[in-house]
Amino acid sequence: MTGFLKRTALAVACAVGAQPAAAHVIAGARVFPVTLTFDDPGVSDEASLPALSYMRGAANGGTGPTHDVDLGFEYDKTITDTTALIFNDGWDIDQTNGAKTETGWENLVITGKWQAYTDADHEFVTSLGIQREMGATGTGHTGDDRFGSTLPTVYFGKGFGDMTIGDFRPFAVTGELSYAFADKELKIIQPPIGLGTSPVGSGIAPYFNNGNNNAWAGALSLQYSIPYLQSQVRNIGLTGWLAQVVPLVEFTWSSPASRPETTPTTWTAAPGFIYMAQWGEIGVEALVPLDRAAGTNVGAVALVHFFFDDWFADNPIGKPLLP
Repeated sequence: MTGFLKRTALAVACAVGAQPAAAHVIAGARVFPVTLTFDDPGVSDEASLPALSYMRGAANGGTGPTHDVDLGFEYDKTITDTTALIFNDGWDIDQTNGAKTETGWENLVITGKWQAYTDADHEFVTSLGIQREMGATGTGHTGDDRFGSTLPTVYFGKGFGDMTIGDFRPFAVTGELSYAFADKELKIIQPPIGLGTSPVGSGIAPYFNNGNNNAWAGALSLQYSIPYLQSQVRNIGLTGWLAQVVPLVEFTWSSPASRPETTPTTWTAAPGFIYMAQWGEIGVEALVPLDRAAGTNVGAVALVHFFFDDWFADNPIGKPLLP
């Protein structure tokens, strides 16, 4: 996290520390916060301004290590009480020691999401969605694809408050699973004449078109809500900002689902915490690669998220467009 973001987060936290927590994805007494590396299990009027991530890559024989910064932006607008449109984009800053810094936009992603089922007694929520990556809307030289993809996605959240497990009742899990159908299938292009007729088994690296793999992606969070502990289980005497904290760890995974493939399977863990308030939340997590394909250095992700349905409860910005 940059010094500016640290100062901003501390200032905001001090300003709102006395306010009660509120949020959008609610099932009974359970509030599911907005996670940092994947989407939450419900729909609401909200925005991330911004979501900041940083990863350092190895030199891999180049002029030096790489530094990748992503400034992400998200806006969620409810259409009805249980449906929403979600818009995601971001600005990438890619810097390699000894080389020119590259900057550019990511491809725009639009998601239609339906909060299909909510069980308040069992603190359970599930939603269905369709994500659409709009190809060629980003900047090519920073790696964004010319072709897009479509991702059917399922989301869920489950709190443990309905179980007789004492101080473990504040635990909850959330997750999502998606399958990406690439607009243009990845294919091997034969090497030029004189280099063999097939790259497979010839010792010659294959040539690929500019298509993409189909791919699986999944995520899971395990979170422990201090606000839930003190309001629903027992008050342990925490006050101020400490009473509004949700420690958690998130896991993300992706894997190719079609052949040939050029993207390996990756696993990443993200331990950290979320501070929740009436106006929104602030989250900070480490990004820890769990396999070599995901990287060799620990990165970081931070989020400042605003709850428009609390800020503008009587305004179209903060409530569904349709009754």
